[in-house]
Amino acid sequence: MKKYIYIILIPLFLLSCEYTPIYSNKNDYNFSIEKINFEGNSEINNLVEKKLIRFLNRDVNKKFIITTNSSYKKISQSKNLTGKTTDYIITIEIIFKIKKGNEQKTLINKDEFMIKSFSDKFEENKLEKIKKKDLVNSMVNELIIQLSRI
Repeated sequence: MKKYIYIILIPLFLLSCEYTPIYSNKNDYNFSIEKINFEGNSEINNLVEKKLIRFLNRDVNKKFIITTNSSYKKISQSKNLTGKTTDYIITIEIIFKIKKGNEQKTLINKDEFMIKSFSDKFEENKLEKIKKKDLVNSMVNELIIQLSRI
Protein backbone atom coordinates (compact mmCIF):
# COMPACT_ATOMS: atom_id res chain seq x y z
CA MET A 1 0.00 0.00 0.00
CA LYS A 2 2.91 2.35 0.80
CA LYS A 3 4.35 1.78 -2.68
CA TYR A 4 1.19 3.06 -4.29
CA ILE A 5 1.10 6.12 -2.10
CA TYR A 6 4.71 6.98 -3.02
CA ILE A 7 4.06 6.35 -6.70
CA ILE A 8 1.15 8.80 -6.60
CA LEU A 9 2.65 11.46 -4.31
CA ILE A 10 6.09 11.90 -5.88
CA PRO A 11 4.84 12.80 -9.38
CA LEU A 12 2.13 14.95 -7.82
CA PHE A 13 4.71 17.01 -5.90
CA LEU A 14 7.05 17.30 -8.87
CA LEU A 15 4.36 18.34 -11.32
CA SER A 16 2.54 20.72 -9.01
CA CYS A 17 5.59 22.80 -8.08
CA GLU A 18 6.60 23.49 -11.70
CA TYR A 19 9.91 21.70 -11.36
CA THR A 20 12.47 22.62 -14.02
CA PRO A 21 16.12 21.63 -14.14
CA ILE A 22 18.56 24.34 -13.09
CA TYR A 23 20.60 24.17 -16.27
CA SER A 24 17.74 23.87 -18.70
CA ASN A 25 18.25 25.41 -22.13
CA LYS A 26 16.02 28.42 -21.68
CA ASN A 27 16.50 31.13 -24.25
CA ASP A 28 15.43 34.03 -22.07
CA TYR A 29 18.73 35.88 -22.30
CA ASN A 30 18.36 39.52 -23.21
CA PHE A 31 21.25 39.77 -25.67
CA SER A 32 22.29 38.67 -29.11
CA ILE A 33 25.64 38.14 -30.80
CA GLU A 34 25.97 39.73 -34.23
CA LYS A 35 29.36 38.34 -35.15
CA ILE A 36 32.03 36.13 -33.63
CA ASN A 37 35.66 36.33 -34.81
CA PHE A 38 38.02 33.52 -33.88
CA GLU A 39 41.79 33.54 -33.55
CA GLY A 40 44.16 30.99 -32.06
CA ASN A 41 43.60 27.30 -31.36
CA SER A 42 40.98 25.85 -33.71
CA GLU A 43 39.84 23.02 -31.40
CA ILE A 44 39.06 25.41 -28.56
CA ASN A 45 37.43 27.84 -30.98
CA ASN A 46 35.12 25.06 -32.22
CA LEU A 47 34.06 24.31 -28.65
CA VAL A 48 33.36 28.00 -28.01
CA GLU A 49 31.40 28.32 -31.25
CA LYS A 50 29.18 25.34 -30.39
CA LYS A 51 28.20 27.02 -27.11
CA LEU A 52 27.65 30.51 -28.56
CA ILE A 53 25.83 29.59 -31.77
CA ARG A 54 22.43 29.72 -30.08
CA PHE A 55 22.89 33.44 -29.36
CA LEU A 56 23.66 34.45 -32.96
CA ASN A 57 21.36 36.92 -34.74
CA ARG A 58 18.39 36.92 -32.41
CA ASP A 59 15.86 39.73 -32.35
CA VAL A 60 17.03 41.55 -29.22
CA ASN A 61 18.17 45.15 -28.75
CA LYS A 62 21.46 44.32 -27.00
CA LYS A 63 23.83 43.14 -29.73
CA PHE A 64 27.49 42.32 -29.31
CA ILE A 65 30.45 41.63 -31.56
CA ILE A 66 32.86 39.18 -29.96
CA THR A 67 36.47 38.47 -30.87
CA THR A 68 37.91 35.32 -29.34
CA ASN A 69 41.63 34.64 -29.04
CA SER A 70 42.45 31.22 -27.59
CA SER A 71 45.64 29.42 -26.72
CA TYR A 72 46.43 25.89 -25.58
CA LYS A 73 49.69 24.67 -24.06
CA LYS A 74 50.68 21.21 -22.91
CA ILE A 75 53.88 21.36 -20.88
CA SER A 76 55.81 18.53 -19.26
CA GLN A 77 55.64 19.00 -15.49
CA SER A 78 57.64 16.08 -14.14
CA LYS A 79 59.71 13.21 -15.49
CA ASN A 80 60.80 9.87 -14.07
CA LEU A 81 64.41 8.64 -13.84
CA THR A 82 64.43 7.43 -17.43
CA GLY A 83 63.41 10.86 -18.72
CA LYS A 84 59.85 9.89 -19.63
CA THR A 85 57.17 12.47 -18.80
CA THR A 86 54.85 11.40 -15.98
CA ASP A 87 52.74 14.56 -15.53
CA TYR A 88 51.62 17.33 -17.86
CA ILE A 89 50.22 20.76 -17.09
CA ILE A 90 47.66 21.87 -19.63
CA THR A 91 46.93 25.59 -19.83
CA ILE A 92 43.95 27.04 -21.68
CA GLU A 93 43.56 30.77 -22.11
CA ILE A 94 40.66 32.47 -23.86
CA ILE A 95 40.51 36.23 -24.31
CA PHE A 96 37.06 37.54 -25.19
CA LYS A 97 36.90 41.06 -26.60
CA ILE A 98 33.32 42.23 -26.30
CA LYS A 99 32.20 45.18 -28.40
CA LYS A 100 28.83 46.89 -28.03
CA GLY A 101 28.51 50.10 -30.00
CA ASN A 102 31.47 52.26 -29.00
CA GLU A 103 32.17 50.38 -25.79
CA GLN A 104 34.74 47.60 -25.63
CA LYS A 105 35.40 45.24 -22.75
CA THR A 106 37.98 42.47 -22.44
CA LEU A 107 37.38 39.29 -20.47
CA ILE A 108 40.41 37.07 -19.88
CA ASN A 109 39.90 33.48 -18.76
CA LYS A 110 42.96 31.39 -17.98
CA ASP A 111 42.91 28.02 -16.31
CA GLU A 112 45.19 25.03 -16.03
CA PHE A 113 44.97 21.46 -14.90
CA MET A 114 47.37 18.60 -14.37
CA ILE A 115 47.04 15.29 -16.15
CA LYS A 116 48.99 12.09 -15.62
CA SER A 117 50.71 10.43 -18.52
CA PHE A 118 49.17 7.05 -19.34
CA SER A 119 50.83 4.18 -21.12
CA ASP A 120 47.69 4.06 -23.29
CA LYS A 121 47.85 7.31 -25.27
CA PHE A 122 44.27 6.86 -26.52
CA GLU A 123 42.93 7.01 -22.95
CA GLU A 124 45.19 9.96 -22.17
CA ASN A 125 43.89 11.91 -25.19
CA LYS A 126 40.30 11.00 -24.32
CA LEU A 127 40.69 12.31 -20.76
CA GLU A 128 42.44 15.42 -22.05
CA LYS A 129 39.57 16.18 -24.45
CA ILE A 130 36.96 15.73 -21.72
CA LYS A 131 38.83 18.06 -19.35
CA LYS A 132 39.37 20.57 -22.14
CA LYS A 133 35.67 20.56 -23.06
CA ASP A 134 34.59 21.04 -19.43
CA LEU A 135 37.02 23.91 -18.94
CA VAL A 136 35.94 25.69 -22.12
CA ASN A 137 32.27 25.23 -21.18
CA SER A 138 32.84 26.90 -17.82
CA MET A 139 34.70 29.78 -19.49
CA VAL A 140 31.91 30.31 -22.03
CA ASN A 141 29.29 30.17 -19.27
CA GLU A 142 31.19 32.93 -17.49
CA LEU A 143 31.13 34.95 -20.73
CA ILE A 144 27.36 34.44 -21.05
CA ILE A 145 26.85 35.67 -17.50
CA GLN A 146 28.96 38.76 -18.22
CA LEU A 147 27.04 39.48 -21.44
CA SER A 148 23.70 39.24 -19.67
CA ARG A 149 24.92 41.72 -17.01
CA ILE A 150 26.10 44.37 -19.50
